Amino acid sequence: MTERILALQSLTADHLADLKAAGLDVVTAADYQPGGAPVTILYGWDDDLGPAVINDDHNQIHWLQTLSAGIDYLPLDLIRDHHISLTNSSGVFSDAIAESTMGYLLYFLRGFNEAVKNQAGHFWIQPARTDLHNLGDQTVVIYGTGSIGQAMAKLLNGFGSTLIGVNRSGHPVDGFAKTVSLAEDATILGDADIVINAMPATAETNHYFNAAFFKQLNGLRIFVNVGRGTAVDLPALQDALLYQEVLHAALDVFETEPFPKDAKLWDFPNVLLTPHQTGFSDNNLTRTFEIFHKNLTSYLKDGTLVQNIADPLRGY
Repeated sequence: MTERILALQSLTADHLADLKAAGLDVVTAADYQPGGAPVTILYGWDDDLGPAVINDDHNQIHWLQTLSAGIDYLPLDLIRDHHISLTNSSGVFSDAIAESTMGYLLYFLRGFNEAVKNQAGHFWIQPARTDLHNLGDQTVVIYGTGSIGQAMAKLLNGFGSTLIGVNRSGHPVDGFAKTVSLAEDATILGDADIVINAMPATAETNHYFNAAFFKQLNGLRIFVNVGRGTAVDLPALQDALLYQEVLHAALDVFETEPFPKDAKLWDFPNVLLTPHQTGFSDNNLTRTFEIFHKNLTSYLKDGTLVQNIADPLRGY
């Protein structure tokens, strides 16, 4: 049977031509009609069409390739019940997220946040030297030592920062001076100048950064969330900023997106909000297709997938 790919998200013209040249049948979401030739592979996801395609007994979905690193937004029970193999785009966005995070840190450490405000009022105000800090002098704690955390570590090591990683087991990871488990993180937070969340969304990470967590801090210089919005209890973070347990925050992901217009954090002068964009780059589609094409070559040969295999039961 010819494999039939339903592209629920964009393929470039070149990628589409490559697939058709390989003898594969490709249909776009706009052209898909139930009852046609059975779909066997999903490329990307659509919250409305995806479940309908999977539940249609006419189709025979064996494999889903996401255009995202996270899989928490997918109907994982449905995917598991239909025995669908799942691959994600982990690694595709890591460099962009890491570079964006460096921008966050330098924005606050080097006083650009104040410069932007002063420029708006045409004010020439030099900061006190003691209000500016070098990134290389900071102790940075990164929650999540996977591809995103490791990309951050590579850049931060270039600045000379001291890096501590936090992961589920505390296993060592190249690029980190030290790693601890989630259960042991209280032992290292007292030394932290910066905390960055890059963890996936799981039951264990839901609202991990809550009031109890922030109360362990005392004037943390910067808190960054580029992991998942569900990891942060926003009212607790808001209180931590008001009581100066945290001095600055940069947030790219939120439990509710788009972030509500009436949310108070919009108006906090010590907070930088971005609209879930840190992973965006003009190479995203190409790098995801490279993962898909490598897996597709193996899949067509012997039915196996060789890269970025995700586990619906685990959640990543």
